[in-house]
Amino acid sequence: MTRILVTNAYSARNRGDAAIIFGMIESLRCTGLFRDAEIRVSSADHPADAALYPVPLVPSFHSLKNRFSNSPSANSLYFLIVLLPISLLWAVTWRLGRFDLPLPGFLRELIRAYARADMVVAAGGGYLYTTSAIHGNVVLLINVYSFFFAVLLGKPVSLYSQSIGPFAGSWQARFVRMALSRVRLVEVREELSHQLLDGWRMPTPVRDAADAAFLLKGRPPAEHLGIAWASAEPTVGMTVRRWFRDREKQAGYERTMASFVDWLIEERGAEVVFLPQVTYAEGHDDDRETARNVVAMVAWHDRVRVVEGELSAQEIKWLCGRMEFFVGTRMHSNIFALSSGVPTLAIAYQPKTQGIMSELGLGDCVVQIEGLALEELQRVFDAMVDRKSEIRSHLESTIPALEAKALEAGQLIAEDFGRWKDQQGDAGAKP
Repeated sequence: MTRILVTNAYSARNRGDAAIIFGMIESLRCTGLFRDAEIRVSSADHPADAALYPVPLVPSFHSLKNRFSNSPSANSLYFLIVLLPISLLWAVTWRLGRFDLPLPGFLRELIRAYARADMVVAAGGGYLYTTSAIHGNVVLLINVYSFFFAVLLGKPVSLYSQSIGPFAGSWQARFVRMALSRVRLVEVREELSHQLLDGWRMPTPVRDAADAAFLLKGRPPAEHLGIAWASAEPTVGMTVRRWFRDREKQAGYERTMASFVDWLIEERGAEVVFLPQVTYAEGHDDDRETARNVVAMVAWHDRVRVVEGELSAQEIKWLCGRMEFFVGTRMHSNIFALSSGVPTLAIAYQPKTQGIMSELGLGDCVVQIEGLALEELQRVFDAMVDRKSEIRSHLESTIPALEAKALEAGQLIAEDFGRWKDQQGDAGAKP
């Protein structure tokens, strides 16, 4: 039985990341080689995620770092001077002579999971990027180290469907390129990432795939949410998020979204429902807080609803699919809506949003979060409404192909692992 360790999982309380993990498990298990595989997930939200995934969970370097203190700076230092050197020393001695150095208890479960694994698959997503040449370097290091540690142990490593870049510093790009050059396979989920890797001229094969979240199945929430689905007015679903470090920029984004909500209600007779895509993150990135900030500035409070419950990814997807239109800053909320056939206006905070919307042939339904203007939101929304039937028909014909492409991602990894096993067998057979 093949043992697979999935690394770089963030948190099931980020419903987009949860959808990726659920989709990955389905995609891998649909292959003949991995149908009965033992799959474990290394999560940054360990142990909270243990009850939310259908496979065993182990901690990650991120979760171990965050247990040290409530200070992000102290936690980063703890990783650099404790977790990194201890794990590196263990990897070197294990690789050279299979010598198993004693490990402190807090590291043992994670390191043993790497050692037991026959292969490692880095979870799909968009975590290999930077927005600053100064901030976030330790986070990038841990994100890379989480899969590269397996390379140091001689394990075959593949990266599931990714968005890669951009990078604020050239050395950051070189660092990621070095790491990706040592894995067996990199899958990308949109053309912009493929173009970046083509420019790097890496020796590693790069394959096109689709985001695993397209495979998630919706499920009605168990609780009654009091949303008037049968209302004669259009229901517009919405996600907002904290994105800008600069408080004034963030406040400007929230003011623009509040004005847009008022316009939707006053001019288009809509009811607006804010859905919480993320309710946990390092840095307290809770979408409900941002939604409350927006709603506090809206004049028509009786026509706006913030869903406050801790719903699952499947429940959030079901809710997205019940909307007539969707306006999403969170990329995976857009995927949830689009894969349910809902015309969607995407607010792009990273190139991955533009890339995935363009893959769907809906690049004209995107606005950029930088310099977000009410007039542009209104113009793109009105154009989307005018094309409602056309967009629905387009999604109906397009989404099945993306779902098939997402399933194929697991098969590509299985085929590469099969080749690796054959190579190991050939090497062992040589005199």
